[in-house]
Amino acid sequence: MGVLLKDIDETNWQECIFLTTDPEENHYLVEKYVASNAVSIAQSKIEKGWVTKAIYSENIMVGFTMYGYSEQDNCFELCRIMIDHKFQHQGYGRKALSLIIKEMSKNKECSEIYVSFDPENHAAQKLYEEFGFKNTGKIVEEEIIYCMEL
Repeated sequence: MGVLLKDIDETNWQECIFLTTDPEENHYLVEKYVASNAVSIAQSKIEKGWVTKAIYSENIMVGFTMYGYSEQDNCFELCRIMIDHKFQHQGYGRKALSLIIKEMSKNKECSEIYVSFDPENHAAQKLYEEFGFKNTGKIVEEEIIYCMEL
């Protein structure tokens, strides 16, 4: 199962915005643990520094990610990572996270990566901790802030 990151462009943006973590396939601006892909793509066009990628398994889009430099928070951040509900619990998030960290570490200015998540999202917490992210003890907008040093 090869996982890769591809740019969001005119060929795949519509498919990307209809991915959802909701098992009933409802679409919300803010889903249970993550902003919608449509909101994220819009944000990336307004705020400089964000990279948006579709997560693929072979030729099937399984998820979305947004990462880069947050001018607002003055740090490198994994802002969004989501796997469509049909593909969760199959290892795609883990493989995608590995690729994202690898991509972010190519930037010589990036010495740490921050991520935030809902305290009730235990799957995300477990995954980030497996990759070496540590709890900073900070909570912003009701989300726990973790950091990984590169």
